[in-house]
Amino acid sequence: MKLIRKFYRGLRFVYYETARMYSWVITRFKFYLNDVKFHNDFISYGIPILDISPDSSFTIGKKFRFNSGKYHAMGGRQQQCYFVAAKGGEIIIGDNVGVTSIAIICHSKISIGNNVKIGINTVIYDTDFHSLDAKVRNQYPESIEGVKRRPVIIHDGVFIGGHTTILKGVTIGENAIVGAGSVVFQDIPAEQIWAGNPARFVKNTYSNELKKVVNE
Repeated sequence: MKLIRKFYRGLRFVYYETARMYSWVITRFKFYLNDVKFHNDFISYGIPILDISPDSSFTIGKKFRFNSGKYHAMGGRQQQCYFVAAKGGEIIIGDNVGVTSIAIICHSKISIGNNVKIGINTVIYDTDFHSLDAKVRNQYPESIEGVKRRPVIIHDGVFIGGHTTILKGVTIGENAIVGAGSVVFQDIPAEQIWAGNPARFVKNTYSNELKKVVNE
């Protein structure tokens, strides 16, 4: 039995190492086909889904890391990563960003700074997708005229817990923390912790509290 277990564990190790290599190759090819600007030092566990309009842009900084799919960074509610940019959309991801099974749906602009960590199953939308006017929304075919869209800006050092929803027009300040399962529809200042549905202020980060003590 011990030999069987060792063989199984060895097989798993080989599988994951092989998966990482072929994921990187296929992802690089998909980035190229979608005209994504990227660096070759990215680490890919799994293959993302991309839908990048020719009239949009997608830029990725150095040392990008992501887990995509049900066999990587298993934390429940696994999915592939989705990177979608509609006509006129602009996605910018900075250096040293790590994400797991996220969806970025961009119709305006979504900007993620350096050293940002985004937890599993988080979604970021910069659009309402549908009109808020019932007459327009209920037309057949449905009209997207007047659908609201506003940029989402996530500054350096932000940590976003898993299963969070970030909606249009939100700015999250430097080193802020968003608790798991939050729904964010308003700005979060730098060095603060917010959580809940809707997300509300919980407390200052450790760094912010330390600054207060030093200043006192």
